[in-house]
Amino acid sequence: MPLEIDGEKYYTAAEAARYLSISRDTFYRNVKDNLRPYKHGALKRDYFRQTDLDRYKGIYPASDDDASDIGS
Repeated sequence: MPLEIDGEKYYTAAEAARYLSISRDTFYRNVKDNLRPYKHGALKRDYFRQTDLDRYKGIYPASDDDASDIGS
């Protein structure tokens, strides 16, 4: 369940991966380094803002068919 502060939602890495419909490994390998982490709580756990995650929602790699259309 995301953390909500001042109307903005913040997700842990696992929650962010689920939000983006990708695996946690994919999140750590390809997305996490491009996001600013926000620290919260006594443990200073990393959270990621939903508006930042929205930049990655719905972005998928091009299929092989799409690549062959470029030269046409």
